[in-house]
Amino acid sequence: MKLLTAFFKLVRYPNLIYIALTQYLLQYCVVAPILHYNGVEPSLSVASFCLLSFSTVLIAAAGYIINDYFDINIDIINKPDKMVLDKVINRRWAMAWHTIFNLAGVSIGFIAAWKIGQIYLGFTQVLCSLLLWFYSTSFKRQALIGNVLISLLTALAVVVVGFYEKQIYESFEAIMSPEGRKLIQIIGIYAVFAFVISLVREIVKDLEDVIGDSKDGCRTIPIVWGVEPAKKICYGLLLGLQILIVVVEIRVALIGWYIAIAYLLIFVQVPCYYIYSLLKKAHLPEHYHKVSSLVKLVMLSGILSMVFFKLFL
Repeated sequence: MKLLTAFFKLVRYPNLIYIALTQYLLQYCVVAPILHYNGVEPSLSVASFCLLSFSTVLIAAAGYIINDYFDINIDIINKPDKMVLDKVINRRWAMAWHTIFNLAGVSIGFIAAWKIGQIYLGFTQVLCSLLLWFYSTSFKRQALIGNVLISLLTALAVVVVGFYEKQIYESFEAIMSPEGRKLIQIIGIYAVFAFVISLVREIVKDLEDVIGDSKDGCRTIPIVWGVEPAKKICYGLLLGLQILIVVVEIRVALIGWYIAIAYLLIFVQVPCYYIYSLLKKAHLPEHYHKVSSLVKLVMLSGILSMVFFKLFL
């Protein structure tokens, strides 16, 4: 039981659930309802969607494993009580599971792509797998590059559903119809949201881990540019997020989705302001950890807003 618990901890199972939930909500609360509303059947069957989602989860799990593998020296300093590798799980077994999950994830991704007649889309999963490897081995230790890369991959977990849903760019005449543009815009908004909020969390995590990162030779934003400039980047990102949400609320108000506006205000905008106020006062690792946890909750509440498309369409 201890080994199983450690394994789930190693692959960050709550994050994997979040990824699967995000893709499920996008496919069945946004994409499928809008396609059905316009008399078009989704190209992703339930089986194909499950394959795609499972593929993404496996590749993400492999990414978490390899990240911990190369972060052992940092974790010894930053979070010794939470370490799994070398304490419960052998490093060789971790590398073996990383390889198995990557191969399985990429293979299943190609199967999902083949089932919809677009096998080249399987290379999307290959790209994600490679980027996660390079992130863990190199980019993570460089200022901004690693943060942007992991945030792009977070956004890609959203967009990849649109990539595999070929009806989006086939049935809407190459996205020229109003319906096609609307669906692409919605997916784009959620992808931008995922990118920005993930980038905030990545920088906050760097602030939390600055002691261990500096001793391991990492050149993260707080180490290279300083703590205050790192915070200011987060402030700017949070402001940009607030502006994006206000624009969305204006568009939503025009079609009378007032409950959705109230939801965004209470569960996304107000928490973002609270995160800003906490971050401004934060100066200890435990402070930044609290901010990081709150950012994760905002990520979840933002993604859950997809339910309104299912309710109102």
